[in-house]
Amino acid sequence: MNRSMIRFLLSKLLIIEAGLLLIPLIVAFIYHEPNQNLLSICTTIGILLAVGFLGISFKPKNHHIYAKEGVLIVALCWILWSFFGALPFVFSGQIPHLIDAFFEISSGFTTTGASILPDVSVLSHSLLFWRSFTHLIGGMGVLVFALAIMENNKNSHLEVMRAEVPGPVFGKVVSKLKDTAQILYLLYLALFAIFVVIYYLAGMPLFDSFIIAMGTAGTGGFSVYNDGIAHYHSSLITYLVSFGVLIFGVNFNLYYFLLLRKFKALFGDEELRTYLIIVASATIFICLNVFHIYQNLSQTLEISFFQVSNIITTTGFGLGDISAWPLFSQFILLILMCIGGSAGSTAGGLKVVRCLILVRIAKNQVLSTLSPKWVLTLHVNHSVIDKDTQHKILKYLVLYTMSIIFLIFIVSLDNNSLMTVVSAVLSCFNNIGPMLGTTDSFAIFGPISKLLLSLAMIAGRLEIYPMILLFMPQTWSKR
Repeated sequence: MNRSMIRFLLSKLLIIEAGLLLIPLIVAFIYHEPNQNLLSICTTIGILLAVGFLGISFKPKNHHIYAKEGVLIVALCWILWSFFGALPFVFSGQIPHLIDAFFEISSGFTTTGASILPDVSVLSHSLLFWRSFTHLIGGMGVLVFALAIMENNKNSHLEVMRAEVPGPVFGKVVSKLKDTAQILYLLYLALFAIFVVIYYLAGMPLFDSFIIAMGTAGTGGFSVYNDGIAHYHSSLITYLVSFGVLIFGVNFNLYYFLLLRKFKALFGDEELRTYLIIVASATIFICLNVFHIYQNLSQTLEISFFQVSNIITTTGFGLGDISAWPLFSQFILLILMCIGGSAGSTAGGLKVVRCLILVRIAKNQVLSTLSPKWVLTLHVNHSVIDKDTQHKILKYLVLYTMSIIFLIFIVSLDNNSLMTVVSAVLSCFNNIGPMLGTTDSFAIFGPISKLLLSLAMIAGRLEIYPMILLFMPQTWSKR
């Protein structure tokens, strides 16, 4: 194992985080915040720089990164960024307990949007901005961002990006890895900037436009106010947010193909078609089920579409209380929590393409019992999904299910209702945010559950394997 390279890259990443904290520091100056707020951010920056420069002072002789190193760098980076990113909240006293602050910022970087804060007004503008800024960075990936700006002449960081980018298959849109990271981030930031302008023109204050656009881009869900998007009392804003999160729930490779005018690749994508069909079907079913709760069809459609788009993209912006919805509609939302968005998007969950492949595996298995001599192949986008990939997806499903059961088993010790516990685990593990069955925040859980759910958010964002391997003794062996 190349431990020196792990240490060297992690140190570089901590220095990058120190640089990112300069932005909320500027926000603190703009809003003339108290010295305590400025000092909390400056102290964190100082700690990050001290640790970071100490780590890079000894350069590694071997710069090669293999699968094991890539997995460890990814897992450790997300934990360290969340830990150090939580310090301004603790130092300022706005979230005094470290576990609570770690939960909050883990939720930010993993674009979960779950919160332990019953009242977000306790946060200053600078920390409110930092809390949502983590959505923007974490949405496309902390390591993808780092690879986009770090030197990588030998293209040796493939294993790092492979371990972080969500989806069953990692692919480069161009031959060089650094160019891929830069293209993805430029597309991502361009769409983010467009939505900042759109929200501002729709009537949001400029600060709010940045906060909501960061939540939209990262499919995170942190808001400026306790009542979320409902605060603006605008159907236009509600629909803009609904369509916005759906856009960021699409594989970003398709947007690159769109720029190249490869329209066939975009409109012929099976995952995209399935994604849109699921959204439309879930919206119709929920509309029919909750129609009696709302005043008219337009309000029913607006709220149903908003909740479906926010849940399937694992965004979780708030718009009213859905705990009073019929069980049928809540069950649909639970299914959407598991499905998630497209592979290669900022959304979490199993991913639509995995679910599509799993359905076709099940179909082929049934057909093979009718005629065992049939040779059945599985295609997605006119490409054959080989047996090895199918087995990997099935193994992932098993690991995903076992992880969910384990988390529910431990979190249930806090003695909350079954719906609350199950939805909390699914919400954190799939990086969604809201819980069902309660209007409370995640503050209702004890410290152990909060810490476990924080790690679950990171595990879900990294698709389980890096976090599990991090705690296995075999991973740290010298072989």
